Amino acid sequence: MILSSLKAINKKNSLFAAVIFFIAGIVFWGGFNTFMEATNTLPFCISCHEMESTVYEEYKHSVHFTNPSGVRAICSDCHVPKDWVPKVIRKIRATKELYYWITGEIDTREKFEAKRLELASRVWDSMKATDSRECRNCHQLSVMELEHQARFAARIHADALDKGETCIDCHKGITHKLPQLEVLSAEGRAEIDIEYAEEINDTCAGCHGEFGEGSIDGEYPRLAGLNEEYLASQIRHFKTRKRLNISMLPYATERELPEEDVHLIAAYLSRIELPTKLPPIVEEEFDALARLEASGRVINIARYPGDVEKGRRFYQKECAGCHGSAGQGDESRKFPQLTGQYSNYLNRQINNFRQGERLHDDPRDADIFKSFSDVEIADMLAYMSIMDDG
Repeated sequence: MILSSLKAINKKNSLFAAVIFFIAGIVFWGGFNTFMEATNTLPFCISCHEMESTVYEEYKHSVHFTNPSGVRAICSDCHVPKDWVPKVIRKIRATKELYYWITGEIDTREKFEAKRLELASRVWDSMKATDSRECRNCHQLSVMELEHQARFAARIHADALDKGETCIDCHKGITHKLPQLEVLSAEGRAEIDIEYAEEINDTCAGCHGEFGEGSIDGEYPRLAGLNEEYLASQIRHFKTRKRLNISMLPYATERELPEEDVHLIAAYLSRIELPTKLPPIVEEEFDALARLEASGRVINIARYPGDVEKGRRFYQKECAGCHGSAGQGDESRKFPQLTGQYSNYLNRQINNFRQGERLHDDPRDADIFKSFSDVEIADMLAYMSIMDDG
């Protein structure tokens, strides 16, 4: 009887212990998940000034923050997996971000910009490895109504579906700024032979100006400040006659512009900065000659006739995806800067694209350009002509 009583007590104790462990497990699990979900909120993500003053400010100007549909994607929607196991792995990896915060490696804008390429590349590689998994929580190529998209976007998305490409291949700068040229091309921006580059530029200056500023009438484009790789690729197109231009024929040859000179002049022109306005006059330091010389470097595009607001909507729908919301271009994909380029030159190139005399990105793009009306083009150019007014 005593043995039976002891067994009953042990059984009761075991049951009690099991219940305690079960309840403790629920509490622990609930607490762990509550904590993990709390770290997925927008307030948590921007709780340190490093994030609030940099990437959060960029995010507020993106389509993920404000859009016609009213659907907002926050940080965790893009950077944290929804499935539990990948989510925990992501949280563990996030401890490296805590290291940067604790050590103060990105506690100023300058430090952050210096690290931006490294940090961004890590995110891009992760998205590439997961086939843009977090993007596909909201966006699925297979169910997109391409006929209702912007015309270039529809063509690119159809190709991406056929080729098995993934979102991050094209959308690296959709929410946050791309790393600056100085960071992206640190190795490529080594010192160049300025004296020899200026000698080469003496030939170019006859048409494009001493500072690569082009001509006001748009006959010759601005070259200053354009992406180095883009400039080099266009010179190569002239050399191979892939892009035909009578004025360039005598100069775009291997004899006149060997490959090493192509690299040099492209690097030289890409580093020229042209202001959009002169600095205020300081009477005590006024130098008329210096002021006159400085005025030769100023470029501010004349207002093109057209409806600016309609042009803004058209540009943001059809062109911003590749050339940037502010016309800054995309260095990683060699898409040129449009801000600060002459309207008449842009209009002439659009007509060349329409007629198939110049390749845009794909031969099919000629038909897309033909589908744009002259009024739509004029409105877009009107908007683009004020992009550099800031």
